[in-house]
Amino acid sequence: MSCRDTIHLICWYLEGKLSASVAGEIEKHLSGCPSCHVVLDAANTTLNRYFGPLRADEAAADTRAA
Repeated sequence: MSCRDTIHLICWYLEGKLSASVAGEIEKHLSGCPSCHVVLDAANTTLNRYFGPLRADEAAADTRAA
């Protein structure tokens, strides 16, 4: 997965709205890309500031409802 693709999908990744295979590809990319990891941290901070921390069980429920 490219940096561009990863950055485009980061918010959906944080919200648990991606398939397991796509989430796995993002995690693989993030493990080797410090630049994208900075974007992930910034997005996570922003989402937490405006929406509060998203709990794992809420993300799973949102994914099942979609």
